[in-house]
Amino acid sequence: MYKDFFGITETPFSIVPSARFLYLSERHREALTHMLAGLSDGGGFALLTGEVGTGKTTVLRALISRLTQETQVAVILNPALSAHDLLAAICDELGLGYVDNASFKVLTDTIYQHLLKNHSEGKQTLLLVDEAQHLMSDVLEQLRLLTNLETDSRKLLKVVLIGQPELQYLLQQDNLRQLAQRITSRYHLLPLTSDEVGEYVNYRLRAVNCLYPVFDASVVRQLAKATGGVPRLINLVCDKAMQRACQHSRHQVTKMMMTQACDDVLSWQLPATQASRHSSAVIIPTGFIRWGTTALVAVLLAGGGWYWSSQQEDGYTATATVTTVPASTVQVSDPASVLTESVEEVEIVKVATPVERLQAAITQSRHERQAMQSLYQLWGFDTALNQANCTTSQRIQLTCHQGNTDLNRLGLINRPAMVTLQDSQQQTFYAVVYAVTAKRIELLFGGERIAVKPEWLEQHWQGEYTLLWRPPHGSKTTIRYGQQGPRVAWLNQQLNAFLGVTQTRSDYFDQSVLEKLRRFQRSQDLAADGIAGPLTLMVLDSALNLPGPTLQPERS
Repeated sequence: MYKDFFGITETPFSIVPSARFLYLSERHREALTHMLAGLSDGGGFALLTGEVGTGKTTVLRALISRLTQETQVAVILNPALSAHDLLAAICDELGLGYVDNASFKVLTDTIYQHLLKNHSEGKQTLLLVDEAQHLMSDVLEQLRLLTNLETDSRKLLKVVLIGQPELQYLLQQDNLRQLAQRITSRYHLLPLTSDEVGEYVNYRLRAVNCLYPVFDASVVRQLAKATGGVPRLINLVCDKAMQRACQHSRHQVTKMMMTQACDDVLSWQLPATQASRHSSAVIIPTGFIRWGTTALVAVLLAGGGWYWSSQQEDGYTATATVTTVPASTVQVSDPASVLTESVEEVEIVKVATPVERLQAAITQSRHERQAMQSLYQLWGFDTALNQANCTTSQRIQLTCHQGNTDLNRLGLINRPAMVTLQDSQQQTFYAVVYAVTAKRIELLFGGERIAVKPEWLEQHWQGEYTLLWRPPHGSKTTIRYGQQGPRVAWLNQQLNAFLGVTQTRSDYFDQSVLEKLRRFQRSQDLAADGIAGPLTLMVLDSALNLPGPTLQPERS
């Protein structure tokens, strides 16, 4: 419709997945890294969840493109099947023949024989199931049974389940606990951040060689706020906005056009209270808007967005918000003094000051369980508020660890953590440490993601924290000299991997294991006591980049 007007040969914001428009944000790359890591170990299942439109299929396609030729992939896109039909679908995907009306046993034996054949030829077999939240319990159990065939070190069939958050609840059923225990890699995909929305939009425009600055920074901020950073919604809104720009013979989308595009696309799928935000009106006092005020608005728009507030003692970021005001509600003593494009509406910028934004977030962060909810979501679990506590972790093969530490040690553990903070009135509030760099700490609290300086966090934090981690073989007890068993074998294997030591596998904690453990502890500035306690095990877990969310997302 608008391709000729913008001089492009393809619409940049089609919702049909295309390798040409593959954009991997930081979190998409981290999800991809975790999925690839999960497939390289001995586990049988990996789990990728996320809300509708966050890009799960994008990660799936990127995963397939990065697999080696030694991997045979079977993809199930419509999992609303019976257990028998699923087996038949897997045979079809793997190119295996079977007779009509073949029994469960015939189909299963056919798949097993093919898995053994692939293994003998050095090939890995991978099954990807999209929209897995639609799987019935008996079908999931059948998948688990298929992964029973294994060698001493690995499963012959790896399964990746991709689905919406409802899949997490499905896997918490008691009758599926055996399958849940086999999931060695989990990742919950979050929407794009405000900065990533801008990168995503520009990436798509560059992919079709669009030469016009269609979306400026202020319009992108408006887009990010309206869509919540969900890529599919971004595509729909941007496509509609470009249609409106074409209709008005404009090569750049205005905020008025973006507001109208958001209303067209989002109003029917958002709650009424949320949708009304896109069309709210504010009455401006007579004579308030002058040319000078409009010029100030332009300056604020040019300098708006995320920025470091170096003069603010609280030291966190602030944003500029735009309120769209219909022209009929504005009274101006000198109409000629107002700069307008179509005299349809005037836009007023209201800047949320650092103090206002922080206080609003703090006020909404007084309840510990809300922060625990966010912590569970980062591990791929949506828990009810009344279940957002440490007890729940035992049901999903995680362990809750609580203690006191400093920012350096928290960065060494490298897992998201809920921290207990105090405001200027010594009132307690809670946040989740989401990302850590040398100059900024990203926190989740009050329904927002806010960046603060390390000095601000240390000023309001006394060191109390709670985090989730996955201990070896489900036990958080210490591993000591003289012990024997699978946990010692795991520790020895991980120390060999970290230190680059080639040795035979051993399940006995002898002097050689003790020396390797002390070497590792010294390298990480830990007490070299030769005891693998929770802290040592968590740091080892992080050093080897074992599956789970991190404070420093990896780039693949």
